[in-house]
Amino acid sequence: MLSNLKGEEHVHINGPFGKVHSNIEIPSPFNCNRSIGISSDSLSVRIIDLQVSSTHYLNKDFLDVSWIPLSNPCKDDFIGIYFVEIPRETGACDYVDYEFIQIGQNNSTWFMINLRRQLEFRYYSRNENCTGNYEFLGKSSIVEPSNFNEPTQVHLAFGDRNDEMFVSYVTNSNEVIPQCQYGFDSTSLHFQSNGTTITYEASDMCEGKANITGPQTFINPGYMHTILLNNLNPSTIYYYRVGNNEHGWSRIYHFINRPENIDDEVNLIAYGDMGVSPVQPGAKATIDRVATRVQTNNVTAILHIGDVSYARGIGALWDSFMTQIEMVTSSVPYMVGIGNHEYDHVSGGEKDPSGAPGPGGFRPIWGNYGYDSGGECAVPLVRRFHSPSNGNGLFWYSFDIGPIHIVYYSTEHDFRRFSPQYTWLENDLRSVNRSRTPWLIVGSHRPMYTSLVVIDPIGLMLQLHIEPLLYKYQVDLNLYGHIHSYERTCPMYQHQCVENGITQILIGMGGHDLTYGNYSGTKWSLYHDIDFGYTHIWANKTYLIFNYYHTHDDHLVDQFHLNK
Repeated sequence: MLSNLKGEEHVHINGPFGKVHSNIEIPSPFNCNRSIGISSDSLSVRIIDLQVSSTHYLNKDFLDVSWIPLSNPCKDDFIGIYFVEIPRETGACDYVDYEFIQIGQNNSTWFMINLRRQLEFRYYSRNENCTGNYEFLGKSSIVEPSNFNEPTQVHLAFGDRNDEMFVSYVTNSNEVIPQCQYGFDSTSLHFQSNGTTITYEASDMCEGKANITGPQTFINPGYMHTILLNNLNPSTIYYYRVGNNEHGWSRIYHFINRPENIDDEVNLIAYGDMGVSPVQPGAKATIDRVATRVQTNNVTAILHIGDVSYARGIGALWDSFMTQIEMVTSSVPYMVGIGNHEYDHVSGGEKDPSGAPGPGGFRPIWGNYGYDSGGECAVPLVRRFHSPSNGNGLFWYSFDIGPIHIVYYSTEHDFRRFSPQYTWLENDLRSVNRSRTPWLIVGSHRPMYTSLVVIDPIGLMLQLHIEPLLYKYQVDLNLYGHIHSYERTCPMYQHQCVENGITQILIGMGGHDLTYGNYSGTKWSLYHDIDFGYTHIWANKTYLIFNYYHTHDDHLVDQFHLNK
């Protein structure tokens, strides 16, 4: 049993180069945790020459690896992708990603992400008739990015004002000022703005895996460049590219700046708990469906309310996640909220970018706040993403989109009455001009209500402290995730369906996995579903339509309307 458990834990930390690692395919026992040895005798008999389709690649390219198969491979032969500095004889388990080799298999395809460094593919097999240690049998030529400073991971976010937009991207250098060229036509990028550059180190994070450098822990994240565009016209298409003349430019993208008039229509996509494909099984289907909707529905923004990448201290998964979402984030602002898998930690509080007191932040005896971020304590999230500055960075903030006011707050921080966050939240809700933004939507990560039969003290405390506040200021929708399913309530307050109540919506079905269990079927729960999906919100000043879609077939499975 112990070796099986180790195998499952081992496999779940991989997948940044697009390889699927299911529990079924793990040989039992899975022995990569043994001491690694090499047999010079067997090397003289068995050798593998790995050929690659190209030694240079761009971000999101596919590379093919081919070889002449062994006549008697072991069932757990594998090809891994490695940093070139990892020792070949002793570093078999220090891969970034891997694929088990099937009998007769002679090629493999890899989805490449630009990690800004040299890599190589290696073949490992067991010695001693497949019962011993892994031995190194062969490698490919070194493969590397065609441009180490290729602008990658391009994404947008709203600024403080309606006429502002953050544009961010990553390269391998901080030696040149980052730039964005933009304009009203793809052939005439007449405007230019300069930006700023930041990065982070393993030592910047709070604890655990995030503080350790290695291919399956912290890796150099490159440099994050951000340009703030301003004086943008509302509801206007802008074309842009990022980079510079010295290191090269991205391709030309475009976005539509947000509307500012109450009479404008708004389209939002919302979900939580997505993560990286294929590590999280539903992530690819979600992002593919969302990308199609972005291309066809004039989406104004995407709301991702916590548990974003699930990197949990594994740096390559951040690169993989940012690459995965670029197809939508380069065209639509991606507004993130904080979740337990970005933030929760128990030590290193002096490095916590939220400024929460104590070594582990908010840790009441009734909570279950643990080590869920792998020690990151939100550092990668706040260095990569942006938000308006009217609250506490990404931890709590608000913004307007046409007739909607949207508020994010943190369930990972003290939300009780008289806490700084509670005071900010009440001031923000009180200041909303409902004649200007008649719709009020609130988002946070952990659920206030769920019909899942589970003891949830945090949900009870949210009902005690936050629900009266939302009801007082007539919040229309309260969105949250954390539980990986979908659920919609009636307009409600204090466990009762009431007129002018808050519609509570669980949208944690974004891709990580699904939460099965016993659901009570309580009267206030109008619709519950356990499947991967996403939601779409359309609104004008008097009408709001909320749709929930399954990602496997894009079928509409739940819908409701609200009127003003």
